[in-house]
Amino acid sequence: MGHEFSSTILIVDDEDYIRILASSLLKEEGFHVLEASGTAEALALAAKHDIDVLLTDLHMPGSLDGLQLAAEIRATDPLVHVIISSGDDPSVLKDDALGAVFLPKPYRPHQLTRAVRMNAIG
Repeated sequence: MGHEFSSTILIVDDEDYIRILASSLLKEEGFHVLEASGTAEALALAAKHDIDVLLTDLHMPGSLDGLQLAAEIRATDPLVHVIISSGDDPSVLKDDALGAVFLPKPYRPHQLTRAVRMNAIG
């Protein structure tokens, strides 16, 4: 296994199609990928694994949205890079103290891989 892109990416999206597609694409790029369909599952995975990049949808069912999920994960691991994906306007991140990267939906494969590479290595 190559180490250039051996970063661990946690993808959190309640839309199965989007999550599975993003996961497949990032695995092809050589990343180790974990998937969660909700925030509770994501928190459980983050507690068991060293996550380098969190790629999460902004709007999630349940008590936490993507930014709140990122804040919870960052509270225990401040080095996790955060990418927030949403069809909303990027201004939703205006009060974001996490330094999250905004990835507009729908995104193209190259936009996803570029955002993850920049945050996994940077």
